[in-house]
Amino acid sequence: MTKVSPSKRQAILDAAKRIFLTNGYTGASMDAIAEAAPVSKPTLYSHFHSKPELFAAVIAEQCETLLVTLSRVQTEQPNPAAGLKAIARAFVDLIYAKEALNLYRLIIAEQQNFPDLGALVYRSGPEPVLKRLSVYLGELDRRGALRTSDVDTSSRLLLGMLQGAQHFRCLLGLQPGLTEAEKERLVEAAVSFFLRGHGHVG
Repeated sequence: MTKVSPSKRQAILDAAKRIFLTNGYTGASMDAIAEAAPVSKPTLYSHFHSKPELFAAVIAEQCETLLVTLSRVQTEQPNPAAGLKAIARAFVDLIYAKEALNLYRLIIAEQQNFPDLGALVYRSGPEPVLKRLSVYLGELDRRGALRTSDVDTSSRLLLGMLQGAQHFRCLLGLQPGLTEAEKERLVEAAVSFFLRGHGHVG
């Protein structure tokens, strides 16, 4: 059995991200990714069996920091405002990063030619994030820290406030991203509004 090397796996992911962003999903080939890594094709396929699987891994890696933050908040259980602000800031840092914006544009551009791509991306990134956030909100509800009758809807509302029109402007190239001050104001406003709407006092 071929031994899987974490360093080679990371090299493949880094190369794949560059190739996908440069050539698009259609134009990216496993040959080009192997050459850019650089690894042999057998090594590449020992880590990722297909281009869709590799693309899904690239998306999953983008969300890893946010998932780590969610896990930490669940473990440490700070007060709801602090916990939600930490999660919101990690989410904002993720979606407004230049690399993430370019990946998002790529996905939208390729969706018509690859109808299954959207579902693949959603399962690899947004869905795990929403599920983990829903679990956390359920815990807060059980502790009496806030009130929600539908954790899934509440999760989508929080992340939707952080995305919204400003993210659309960035995707359209109307602004390059958010400054640190703009991120802080967005996080503060969204979390404060969310907590007030969910019966949190203090």
